[in-house]
Amino acid sequence: MATLNISLPDELKTRMDATHENWSAIARRAFELQLNSTMKVGAEMDAVIERLRASKQKIEEEQRPVLTEYGREWAMEVAEYDQLTRVAELEAELENYPDADALFEALCQAMYEDTDKVSLQELTGLVTGHAGRRPSRDQLCWYLEGIQQVWNEVSDKI
Repeated sequence: MATLNISLPDELKTRMDATHENWSAIARRAFELQLNSTMKVGAEMDAVIERLRASKQKIEEEQRPVLTEYGREWAMEVAEYDQLTRVAELEAELENYPDADALFEALCQAMYEDTDKVSLQELTGLVTGHAGRRPSRDQLCWYLEGIQQVWNEVSDKI
């Protein structure tokens, strides 16, 4: 059997010495319980992570083509030249917008310099297809991807 040295505060050691407990047996049981708990939590977390990965992949497979197409449609049917150039510049600076709210605000500003003229619900509906659902950062990136595709196709021809 292996030996393990443990450091304890003096006061705790004094109180332990005053009892007639088998502290080695108690420590072994405590270590075993902790290991079992940690392994169980680790296994549960692995299952959670795997489930969420699958969910993320499913969402991307379902939503990315749709939102990319929404971006393409806006760029091809609605966008004016100045809007398209601002949004294309924004797409190149995505790392400056780490969260959905900051990116959404920047997209609103790029698409409509005066965001007071357009409601956020209207823009949310434009990006996601649902006026009541605020887009995630991934959804915004997919929308921008569609706009960028159009810009890449036309920028050198205009």
